[in-house]
Amino acid sequence: MDTFDPETFEIKFIIADIATDLYIQGDGQFYIKDIAKEIDITPAEVFNYFPNKKSILEFYYASLVIRYEMMIDEIDDFESYTLSEKLSNFAFTNFDMLREKEAFVEATLSDYILNSFTKTDFEKELERLIKQFLENDDHISVSSTLVLNSYSYTFLRRQYLELLRFWINDTSEDKELSMELTDKATAVLQELMYNPVLDKSFDLVKFMNANRKAFINNIPIVKQLCSKIEIR
Repeated sequence: MDTFDPETFEIKFIIADIATDLYIQGDGQFYIKDIAKEIDITPAEVFNYFPNKKSILEFYYASLVIRYEMMIDEIDDFESYTLSEKLSNFAFTNFDMLREKEAFVEATLSDYILNSFTKTDFEKELERLIKQFLENDDHISVSSTLVLNSYSYTFLRRQYLELLRFWINDTSEDKELSMELTDKATAVLQELMYNPVLDKSFDLVKFMNANRKAFINNIPIVKQLCSKIEIR
């Protein structure tokens, strides 16, 4: 979404919310006139917000990320959360939202999102949120910021889709395996992004480069190697 308008979003969400229920009640079919009747507008007005029925159903998924952002706006200390806590919080909240429409999600998630041949609006919103979490985290090591680009965001977005694929097929009690996998995966990502080892390595290289003359003169093995290089 290019420009966020709360009023427009609310109307679009209401339309999508009704459509998902009608979709299940109608065994995969629903009519625009029935949506319009539910919210007391004309069918033509529904088309002011969506070009077709499929786009209405797809908006349900895109709205998940936006609704989540509205929720965290109410959390005073959310910015103090670690990267792992933010990502886990999003995933767990997302799972809960999806379970609210379990029948619809089971019927459409694979076709509309997981197996889509094009990048969906849900994926665009997801990637935007991941980027926001990473780029606004002051604890990420300097070296890790070097790999933050469109390729890394695409990779992380795809990994989240695979997590959703695992979740939808998870038969463990209360989908406990999905919860554990989420915890472990986000912890590993945080460890990678916060790890200062490469930063310290860069500092060492910079230090040695700035003082290379002293090293050449005072460390015998370095002096010896340099002499051999000069002879050759």
